[in-house]
Amino acid sequence: MKLHLQVTLLLLTGLLLGANITPSLAQKITKNYPNKISQTLPPPNCKDPQTTRDMIECGRSAYREADKKLISVYKQMQTKLSLAQKKRLIASQENWVKYRDTSCGFEGGMYEGGSLEPPTRISCYARVTNQRLRDLDVWLQELNRR
Repeated sequence: MKLHLQVTLLLLTGLLLGANITPSLAQKITKNYPNKISQTLPPPNCKDPQTTRDMIECGRSAYREADKKLISVYKQMQTKLSLAQKKRLIASQENWVKYRDTSCGFEGGMYEGGSLEPPTRISCYARVTNQRLRDLDVWLQELNRR
């Protein structure tokens, strides 16, 4: 129980202090303590999130889903492009990742040090990733028409 509280406090402290605790970092932290946290907390309410925890968990879930789809569309596009266009796509994606990170850093930073910083940042990641997904999907559809 003491170990469970230490892990929970570590995760929540990092989130509240605005640390960049990504889903993969959280998985690494809890890897040696499987299901300790999820056994004691109810699943997040993503239909109507009311708590900071729900906002963060639901945002993470939305971001993971969008990122997974984005990677799929990106890979599909690469198979249909000429070498020159593939290089442009790669450069575009690298610049987009920088934009996403700095833009969402700014957005979350509006609440720096507060409890709204983490959910604002992860919500931004999900929203911006979904927008990029829509943009790439339009181009993939165009490539598929050729």
